Amino acid sequence: MRRPTRRSSRHRNSLILLPSEVIRRILSNLDWRALLRLKLVCKFLCSVVDESPSVQYTIELAVCGMEDGARTRLSAASKLALLKERNAAWEALQWAESQDLTLPQSDNMAWELCAGVYAQFSVPGASTMCLYRLPSQYRNIPASSWRIPLLSDTKDFTMDPSQDLLVLVEKPILIPAHNKTKSYIRIQIHPRSLTTGHRHSSAVEVIDHHLYMRSSSDKLEMDLSIQACEKLLGILIIVKDNISELMVWNWRTGLVILVSQVKVESIGTFAFLTPQLLLVGTVMHETGVTEPRLFVLDISKPSINKVALTDYVCVFEFPSFDFVVSPMKIVIRSDPSPEWKHNPEAHVPFSIARGQRLFLITTWVEEKKKNVSYDLFVPANILLSSVMALTPQTRRRVINWNEWGPTGTRFLKSPPHSHVWTGYVFGSRFISLVTSPKATAGRHSQTLQIWDFNQLALKRAAALGFEKENVRLVNDTTVVEDEMFVERVRTSLPYSITTRTLPPPRSPGEPTFTDTMISEDSIFLLKVSLLTSFCVFH
Repeated sequence: MRRPTRRSSRHRNSLILLPSEVIRRILSNLDWRALLRLKLVCKFLCSVVDESPSVQYTIELAVCGMEDGARTRLSAASKLALLKERNAAWEALQWAESQDLTLPQSDNMAWELCAGVYAQFSVPGASTMCLYRLPSQYRNIPASSWRIPLLSDTKDFTMDPSQDLLVLVEKPILIPAHNKTKSYIRIQIHPRSLTTGHRHSSAVEVIDHHLYMRSSSDKLEMDLSIQACEKLLGILIIVKDNISELMVWNWRTGLVILVSQVKVESIGTFAFLTPQLLLVGTVMHETGVTEPRLFVLDISKPSINKVALTDYVCVFEFPSFDFVVSPMKIVIRSDPSPEWKHNPEAHVPFSIARGQRLFLITTWVEEKKKNVSYDLFVPANILLSSVMALTPQTRRRVINWNEWGPTGTRFLKSPPHSHVWTGYVFGSRFISLVTSPKATAGRHSQTLQIWDFNQLALKRAAALGFEKENVRLVNDTTVVEDEMFVERVRTSLPYSITTRTLPPPRSPGEPTFTDTMISEDSIFLLKVSLLTSFCVFH
């Protein structure tokens, strides 16, 4: 007999002899992996794990991709019960209540859905912004609505309710070339309080930025993309047929973290992978060849020097398109931002875990004057594991599609989702509204689909032989086989699809739903006509 076995047995018996309170205190300091291993040691410890609400709560949080809200006064048993109720509701798509929101609609509406807060205003000329905080029965969040003042010439905005942050971007002003000075665009950015609309107590008053043009122009056609992540603020400015620039600031101090200025076709989209790493999507290779790619840039140290895309940490390649196919556009969607957490004053019992993020990357391509879009679903940890595996000597590495894509992603023709109402991803979930092509009794049936890429929950469901009529576990390989690609594209990352058929319109003249969005506690269904009508389920 091996002595280590006797020694481990002796230690196990010593643990069993400890008072129950001491054992529970020890278990409270273990993570979910250690707790599950402990169940295998002996029947006694298995029963302690199974019968302890605090231990079960720790395990359930991990499986559901959630983390504890430490400031709540609820007991572990109460939080466990709420968490299980919430999970059951999402599995059945059974909402506790619904409400209708009818909002003015205009040709140019700026809006955002973030952390259960919806905000919008009309561009140009709006003097106030309307905001709605959606309730949560399971997390004790009451509904509320309020208005805040705007700058008279607000062009766009973003927000982070956890930091009471609203970022307003003034309408950019084109300053013509004069003497030997190039023409430039002046952009002013104002960090404000989301509660009051006034200056944020922890921020600089204004960030004043000048973007110098590559060529003179009398017209100003541009797109803005804005994202906040902790103390960082990123803005991508694309000036049509001229230039694009990606900037990252510390919005609290105004310090420049990154400037990347390239020809207009190069940078198409960006997202924060972590507070230290930026994910940048392109469809234009540095040699001029159109080829979708994901660049990872290091933003851990401030720099006023302009950063080129060639200064990357690594690059993730996509499947190879046929040479007659032209990639046109790329968009990255992910919500919430990395390291995002609820405002401590909210006292929520639990919230989404900071590592539980899905990236949905949509690429539009053109072939024979036909436009097609493809969606790439990839969890943040898949990208991060590849980045963290790099040593200083292997940085600036191009990661071939076959190294990361086939088993770590799902790649397929885009399922139905809006490209305007872009709140279709939250945490590990993606939402889709499927409308049947054929009408029955003059009406098209509509089905809501939730795709969930939470790998731990999928493993538990498979181990327990999970079977539900409205839930399907997808483990089969997806094969994209069409003329767009050099070879077949195979991907096999598991996911689940939960479905629910929606009730038909209440009257023949009532419009059907057009789009859908998702947040941590709610599902939005939209009817867009002269008014934007939201049916919110939570």
